Amino acid sequence: EWDSGGRSYQRSLPNRKQEEVMSAPKLKEVLEDAEESLKSAELTGLPGLIFNPMFDNVFLPVTEKATDIVPAVAGAVPLPFVDDVSALALGISFGAMKLGYSILPHADEDLDRETDNLMIDEFLSMEAYAEKHRTPKPLLSSLMGVIGFGTSTLIDLARLPFSGDLRTWIKTTKEFLGYLMYSGVGQELMEGFLSVGVVDAMMIIARVQEEKNNSKESRRIRTAMTSFPETVADKSVFKGIIFDAMRYAKYSSAAYGLSMIASAELLQVFGKKIEAPIVKSTSECKRKLKMSRYIGVDAEDIIDPTPPGGDIDLLGHFIAVDQRPTQTSPQKKPAVVLALRGTYTISGVKSDAECYSAPFCNGRAHKGIAKRTDKLWEYIKEKIVSLLKANPGYDLVITGHSLGAGAAGLLALKLKSEGLLAKADPTLADVDIRCFAFAPPPVYLCENDKKSVMDDAMKSTYAFIHENDCVPFCSTDSIRRIARVVDDVDAATNVIEGPLMAIGKKDITPEIKDKVFDESELPFAPDAEKLAIPAPYAIWMRHVNV
Repeated sequence: EWDSGGRSYQRSLPNRKQEEVMSAPKLKEVLEDAEESLKSAELTGLPGLIFNPMFDNVFLPVTEKATDIVPAVAGAVPLPFVDDVSALALGISFGAMKLGYSILPHADEDLDRETDNLMIDEFLSMEAYAEKHRTPKPLLSSLMGVIGFGTSTLIDLARLPFSGDLRTWIKTTKEFLGYLMYSGVGQELMEGFLSVGVVDAMMIIARVQEEKNNSKESRRIRTAMTSFPETVADKSVFKGIIFDAMRYAKYSSAAYGLSMIASAELLQVFGKKIEAPIVKSTSECKRKLKMSRYIGVDAEDIIDPTPPGGDIDLLGHFIAVDQRPTQTSPQKKPAVVLALRGTYTISGVKSDAECYSAPFCNGRAHKGIAKRTDKLWEYIKEKIVSLLKANPGYDLVITGHSLGAGAAGLLALKLKSEGLLAKADPTLADVDIRCFAFAPPPVYLCENDKKSVMDDAMKSTYAFIHENDCVPFCSTDSIRRIARVVDDVDAATNVIEGPLMAIGKKDITPEIKDKVFDESELPFAPDAEKLAIPAPYAIWMRHVNV
């Protein structure tokens, strides 16, 4: 039907019909195909380092915009065959690009096939294990971790002059040095670690500790529970905890980035490692794809992974919607998972350095980690609430390693004790919150009159310690104790017998052994309380031959 002004009938149709008539379907199809190709494109080697970031940060956004705008513009041009000619021209151009891409070294585009192959190889490796033991590669694994840390640190340093973080670093350094001076802790550390015989004293301490750790007087044996904790009803519950821990340990590794994923894969006894470049790409799309294969969720279910480098105040993290049932949930619910990164760049060191305590959640907490925990929650609160509302019946799982584990424990404590999810939205009052903390540092001390409340908030926090990892025992209090022991052992030896005891050429006296295990209280120092891991118990893992 023509309008009164004699204009074309398209202008008189409703908006939906108008769009259908004016669009260029063939051109739109070509652009959509190009968009999908760019999403899955990934070059390897040197071309990948150059072009992968450009795929996601330049080419893909431009193509997405073109898909929205160009077909509508072409459809509005009052000439015949505009759609056909434009589609043909762009199709030839994109075809040439695809040909060039196929010549260059690139990753497998069929992610489903790659994942299936990895699973098949996993089962084959497990079957072959009885015949031939596959040896882990700890040296190469450590190298991958170091390279990842170095890469993130270089990115962090490069952005330092332009981000405004340099002033914050200077302020933090002044506060740290000021605390050492006014608290007296600095004097204690100088007396312990700047003495002439400090190396001999530490070697003597190590010998005494090793001797005791291999006996029934080991601290592990003295502090170990003789039965399951009250919150663990039986062996099946414990198996559920270990099952979930294996899953969320991968999340904790993935929070560091692709180099740490590759490092973790190199330590696996079973399975084929997933290849990842030593220097990670800044392409978020590609990082999501690799992370999804590693942790076992769809790439679209991974939300906002932190880019390489670091933020001096915001803890690195990512969020994922994991549709698999959680074994520690009584109803075996799926979960929204928040994974927190540990110290992987100098930005994390800044938080570690603020090791004195400050008020936090009915008690005292490690100041640097508590500050980052508070800022992180303010940053991700709306995302977490939105995801939980969009996925009713899901639990919330918070996990992390090292610094990330400390922050995960504090955040779980904060959310549960203060009822923050219910305050954000009343429909989330029944969401269960659990925490899986791997190698968490001691970060919290509860006020005596709030102990029962906070103990209840810690019930669903599971802490794990690996072998002789020192992080779960590292605090201002423990460092002060080491300094005192080093000073005492150094004072009890001389320049002749000290070196001989250190290398095992002279027996260590009972007096020195008693000094090494002196558990008497330290002199008072402000903000240097004996903090603990915010969990009802810790699972201390060690390798045993069976």
